[in-house]
Formats: sequence, structure tokens, C-alpha cells
Amino acid sequence: MSESIKFNIIIPTRERSDTLIHSLRTVVNQDYENLNIIVSDNFSQDNTREVVDSFNDPRIIYYNTGKRLSMSHNWEFALSKVNDGWVSIIGDDDGLLPGCLYKVAELIKKTKALAIRSNVCSYLWPDVNQYKKWRFSVPIKSGFEVRNSGVWLSKVLKGNASYPELPMLYNGGFICSSLIKKIKHIYNGTFYQSSAPDIFSSIALASIIKNYIYSHEPFAINGASRHSTGTSGINSGYDTKNSPIKKFFSEENIPFHPDIPICTEKKYPLPLQVAVYESYLKTSNLRDRFSKNHHRQQLGTILAIPERHEFYVKQWGQKFASIHGLDYFKIESEARRKRIFLKLACLPKKLSLILDMYVMDANELPLNNVYEASIAGAKIRDTMPSQIENIRHLPWKIIEHFRRKWHEKKITP
Repeated sequence: MSESIKFNIIIPTRERSDTLIHSLRTVVNQDYENLNIIVSDNFSQDNTREVVDSFNDPRIIYYNTGKRLSMSHNWEFALSKVNDGWVSIIGDDDGLLPGCLYKVAELIKKTKALAIRSNVCSYLWPDVNQYKKWRFSVPIKSGFEVRNSGVWLSKVLKGNASYPELPMLYNGGFICSSLIKKIKHIYNGTFYQSSAPDIFSSIALASIIKNYIYSHEPFAINGASRHSTGTSGINSGYDTKNSPIKKFFSEENIPFHPDIPICTEKKYPLPLQVAVYESYLKTSNLRDRFSKNHHRQQLGTILAIPERHEFYVKQWGQKFASIHGLDYFKIESEARRKRIFLKLACLPKKLSLILDMYVMDANELPLNNVYEASIAGAKIRDTMPSQIENIRHLPWKIIEHFRRKWHEKKITP
């Protein structure tokens, strides 16, 4: 039976009870008994405990850290409560799609895999923009593929793929606890070695397994709310008062690798590719083959990948080049040419994403939270809009895609 496979779904949270209640509901709504739902409350001062208790579900296990911890330390605290089975971590504004645990369990039995990564739906909470309008994207492709970890890790380092396509221990990622224990053993009892826990997990896991399963069918929903640290960093950077990203950077955290400098005013570098390389450096002892520090190559990749916060990227890049004796302006010139190549190379993938994605917005029906989005996502997957239907709407989709990108660029500080 599928339920012989045990799942541990971890939800780290801190004073976000308004989104947690809906995220937790998507997990409680799973009709799966062999399940631990671990809520790791990072010393919240709101009604988080009351929200958790209101579900009255014996599968829920509530823990309080007892003091304020950084994000990575809270995730480590939560992970320490897992003894066996499979593990997934979701954010307190993310969610699971209905019935997904049975599907993951069947995939585990079919493939004998130790790591599964799925595509995800994307839900923009209505509180994240000034228009109070939500947006929901659902991948319509099905099936799965076996991916070589080394090949895909190389793609990520070269900028040809993004780190969420690796087998990370986060939303849409399901990892056998034996892999977690293996990494903990190497690091003397701890798993996370970086202040970016999701990115670190993807690089670390890809470094210790030969293959993993990538499911084109989504099992989870990435939520972007006003609480989201990642969304805050992408949209506003350091410049918005009391933003989640500012709170994140103000707390004591795991130091960056010594080869990775921070920006002025003790701010961590914003580009995600910097965090990817930092985790790559931190995980060098997890890889059998000798892993050299490719500082020049990675600086070129970091500068080539388009970023909204170009000021911080250039500021950090010049500092990085200086401490490693690199010619920044020569690398920047090469990166401009590489950027053109990366943009052209990703066009087929972008077209594929447009064809394989069903997109809804606030003009169609109300979806006020991630739980409602999870129900809608399951319904959409059941009806399975065809690629032919998407092709018919392709011109409008392309126009809407660039209109949205232009609008996002316009409102970004």
C-alpha cells in the first residue's frame, strides 16, 4: 500500500498566521494517514499556536523554538524532529495540491528513487501588489523523467537552468531521510551550512546522488505573499522599510563562504546566482571529484544573468573581482555577450512554458488564498486544458507575458 511510505511535511513559520492557516489547510486536507505535519514556530508573538490548535488534527506536531532564530536555524530545528520516512518543507504561504502524497508515494515505489522534485504551480497572493489582484499558473504537462544530478548541477552553474530544477528540500521536493542523514553525518550533525536553506539543499543533494526524478506534474504551489522573503528580495531589495528581506538580513545567520564578499553596510549580495555559487563552495566536500573554485567563470555567469538590482550586482561583482585578482571590466564585457546567448538559448524553454501553462487571474473567479488555489489547481489538472487550446491563445499569452514583465519592471524601485 502507498501509505506504508511515511511523509514528514515541515512548515517553518514566524508571525504569519494569516497565511499559515491556509497553507496548513492544504496539508491537513491530504487524505493520507502515515503523515507527520511538523509546524516549527519561530517564537511567534501572534496567534500562530491558536491557528495550529484550531485544526485539531492528530497528525500535526507543533514545536516552538523558544527564542528567535534565523531562517536556516529554524529549518535546522524543524529538521531535527524528523527520524525517518520522506521529508518535504513548504513555506507558510505555499501549499500542496490535493492527493499529491499518494502520487508521490506511487512514484517512489515505481522508480525506487531517493529524491523527487516536481514542477510547481505559482500563486500570487492578492496582498502582494497594490491592485490586490491574485494570479495563478498551473502546469498542464504530465509524466516524469530521470535526471542526472551532475548534468543538471552543471547547467545551473552555467546559467542554463535554475536551482529549483534540482532535487531541493523545499516546496515540490520530496527527499528520503537517508540522504539527509548522510549529509548530517558529513557535517557533524547539522544539515544546513548556508543562510539560503532552499538553495543549499538543492546543491548539496545534487552533489551526493547520481540521479533524481523530476515530475512534470506539479505536487505543490509556490505562494508569493507580502510575507515572502524571496519575493521581497526580488521586488524591493533592501530599499523598502520593514520588508521581509530586511528582517532576514538583520538577523544573525550562517556566515557566507569566505570567498564570497558581502556588499556595503554588511548586506548580503542579492543575486540568486551568488547564493548558488556560495552553496557550491560550501558543499565541495560532498563531491567525490575534486572541485576547484571557478571564480572567474562564476562571476561571468552572475553578471550575464539578468537581474533587477543591477546596482547591487555591479557593486558586489567589483568587490568579488578585487579580492580574487580578477579583471572585472573584461569579465563584464564578456558577460554582456553571454547574456545575449543565454536569452536566445532560453527562448524555446520560455515558449514551452507558455504552451504548458494554464494561467488564471482575478478577472475569472475569486481565489483569495493558497487553499482555494489548491482546489482550483486540482480541478484544472482534472480537466487538462490541451496544448492545442493553448496554441490558439498563444498570441494573447505572449502579449500578456511581455505586458506583465514591463509592468513589473516599471514598479520595481
